[in-house]
Amino acid sequence: MTMVKDFSSFLQCLMEAGEKIEPHYFQIPIAGSGELKYRERVYCYELFHQLRIALGDDFPYKLDGEVDKEGHPIIHPTLGPKKPDLIVHKAGKMNRNLVVIEVKPINLNNQGLKKDINTLKGFLGKARYYRAIILIYGDRESRSNIIQTAKNLIGDKSRILLMWHRRSGMKPVIVH
Repeated sequence: MTMVKDFSSFLQCLMEAGEKIEPHYFQIPIAGSGELKYRERVYCYELFHQLRIALGDDFPYKLDGEVDKEGHPIIHPTLGPKKPDLIVHKAGKMNRNLVVIEVKPINLNNQGLKKDINTLKGFLGKARYYRAIILIYGDRESRSNIIQTAKNLIGDKSRILLMWHRRSGMKPVIVH
């Protein structure tokens, strides 16, 4: 398989995995308050679980979560101690880095969004990832301006995909 086909196959698995994430993993009920909170780690761990199942054992890359790049001889000197949420790669082979993913809730602030998009751009460059994805999850219409902000920060002709996973039972969609 070429990286183009591998990435296309990965995207299909990502959409399938996202569709299986239950409401609890989008927002956690806070005891005693009746309030629901976005918790990125909870969503990410469930996404990892569902994605690992969707990819299966025959996918030619490995899915890893929060791999610490501190001390990496190629990545760390220029990008610093980064820990992308998810990476799909062949460990130890810089020419086989398929995709790096940052996951964020819809209520993130613009500064956090900018930091993560810059991190993805760094991984596309120095770490030679084929593609990158910023995946925003949640459905707050009042905050959907974060989607437009992300589009503006990514720009045109980028190798960064912007995906939005609005709610449980829906597939994440590519919005830019």
